[in-house]
Amino acid sequence: MSRYLLIALSIAFSSMANADRVDRLAQGCFSLQSTDKSYLTLEVDGNYRFSQTRLSHAGQFYFKPTEFKHFLLSDKYQNLLDASLNSVSNASTATIWRVTQSEQGNTKKLRVKFENGKASFDIILHPQQRCRAYPEISLNVSGDRSALKGSVTSPIRGLVDAHTHITSYEFVGGKFVHGAAFHPFGVPHALGDCEHIHGPNGSLDLIGNIFSHDDPGARHATQGWPKFTYWPNNNEESHTDYYYRWIERAYLGGVRIMVSHLVESQLLCETQKNVNPASWVNTNSCNTMDSLRLQAKLSYQLQDYIDAQAGGVGKGFFRIVTSPQQAREVIASGQLAVILGAEASEVLDCGVNDNCTQASLEKNLMELYQLGVRSLYPTHKFDNRLAGSRVEDGAMNAGQYISTGHLFNTQECDDQTQGTAMSKGFPFVGETPVIGTIVNALTGAPDYDADIEHCNQLGLTDLGAYLVNRMIDLNMLIELDHTSAKSASDIMDIVESRNHSGVVSSHSWMSKSKDGGIHNNTKRMLQVGGFVAPYNRDAYRLKQEIGAYLDIIEQTEFLAGVGIGTDMTGLATQAKPRTDVAEAPLNYPFTSEFGLTFDVQQSGLKEFNYNQVGMAHYGLVADHLQEIRERSGDRIYEAAMNSAEAYIQMWERVTANSHTIVKPETAQNRNTSSVKRNN
Repeated sequence: MSRYLLIALSIAFSSMANADRVDRLAQGCFSLQSTDKSYLTLEVDGNYRFSQTRLSHAGQFYFKPTEFKHFLLSDKYQNLLDASLNSVSNASTATIWRVTQSEQGNTKKLRVKFENGKASFDIILHPQQRCRAYPEISLNVSGDRSALKGSVTSPIRGLVDAHTHITSYEFVGGKFVHGAAFHPFGVPHALGDCEHIHGPNGSLDLIGNIFSHDDPGARHATQGWPKFTYWPNNNEESHTDYYYRWIERAYLGGVRIMVSHLVESQLLCETQKNVNPASWVNTNSCNTMDSLRLQAKLSYQLQDYIDAQAGGVGKGFFRIVTSPQQAREVIASGQLAVILGAEASEVLDCGVNDNCTQASLEKNLMELYQLGVRSLYPTHKFDNRLAGSRVEDGAMNAGQYISTGHLFNTQECDDQTQGTAMSKGFPFVGETPVIGTIVNALTGAPDYDADIEHCNQLGLTDLGAYLVNRMIDLNMLIELDHTSAKSASDIMDIVESRNHSGVVSSHSWMSKSKDGGIHNNTKRMLQVGGFVAPYNRDAYRLKQEIGAYLDIIEQTEFLAGVGIGTDMTGLATQAKPRTDVAEAPLNYPFTSEFGLTFDVQQSGLKEFNYNQVGMAHYGLVADHLQEIRERSGDRIYEAAMNSAEAYIQMWERVTANSHTIVKPETAQNRNTSSVKRNN
């Protein structure tokens, strides 16, 4: 930075409060006047110069923040002012103006420093009214946002999305999911063309094409902003759905809590690296802890960026919280509470092939805790040194082999548990990219009994029991999805013995009962005051699934609140339009119970009508919730709108628990049978 030459512009603008005058320039419209009374004016050569003219002839600039106290200055042609006062079409570091405040005599002024500049001079800002705003996603929402505010002593009204992946665009080396929740240069860069990562016509999006289309040779249009020819849509999984303005629309529609799981898959990362080297340039680390650190950092950067757009620290709608009290305060102030979680097979660097010890686990757990993580999965898709995972056939079993060195070790399920049919051979074509690589890595095809339902033999390990106890000590929330039935049962033994309500199933990945209904482990979870959020479906399917959970919760002392888990950009497809949408569409505009009016969402040149596209991106959660309100009945809608309160009550029970803390030095080799109930 010391090598930069800086332009300094001192700005007198007395109508702003002293504390945050600079940040409150955000989204403002101003003309610039120098101390010699000349105005910055567009000349015939297409560049800007200071000239002696009238204010009405001066250039008008829209102040678009790139971060706190840094702005792009955009003119009526949506060109940008650069360091040489040229009008340029593309944003770069040379178009970022850094603003600081100063005083000269009795006149309070703001000093603008321009990176890579060539001179220094003072400027007086004149508010204007006719700027053309910098490109941005529309909310298509009108009304008084103060209706979203409440009291910390009153029940929260709204939805919890218990399973999201806001920062998943940085997992798998940052070379799988295209797009970002934000970008300093705005939406054209955050949601631009995906060809640079997915290749011409999506030809390098091998993993995405397999998961979305079951065809590595599938192709898709790559255009992003402003056309969005193909993506986002409700079926594809390799483009982000979490641009911050889409999140904002969902929050305005009734979402009060998002649990954002930092996520990684070392298997997918290494697979992408090995079979798709053309995309492997300027990548992130495949190490799980490295990836989670990066995504936690980005989560806070996103919070800061949203604050900068709103005009100062704490002014944005997006707040990361680390306690139920903070969550209540944030929601009462009319903002969205965001809880960080972590979901990965090699969580805490405890994959089967990692050197995971009690000491390393403790160190990594405390690091995640300090980063703000409050919800965690002991295991994900593959077994690790903590627990066995819920088994899957085919590609996931091949992944289990590559990740652990062995296929899933299974046994016949007990009489309470519905298991999985396991293939004796792999239903793959060995020459197919990616899948061929996986299959050819195996020493031999699996040999499973085709006449039984298979469950994982592996439950919670001693290290896993240590982790569960330490999470309880730290008042953390334990995610039970993806655990084997045996692991979930072992965890519930500890949870029950320590009177811990903080257990969650956030996207329908717990084992089912033998008849396909709700498993006993899930019932145990709800009976201790845990929380459930089924994987997001259309309004009719959610009515069935939420209703089944309510049948259990309503028999307990706990609030009947059930959320949803959208799992967007987490290798999961989304709700499609209802089958009867032609006869009974969602009518636009509609008004939410909070009095805000929603029209069809428009992103750039593309309209996203829920009747036609379903849950194409996260902003349509607002439309989806209105459908639940109209189509699922009062019982289901009330459960959804009570879900944020139910989630916070669960968390409050956790923090109020007077359980005995299991100190690290005494918890080694503790297992479920050695944990005594604390009454």
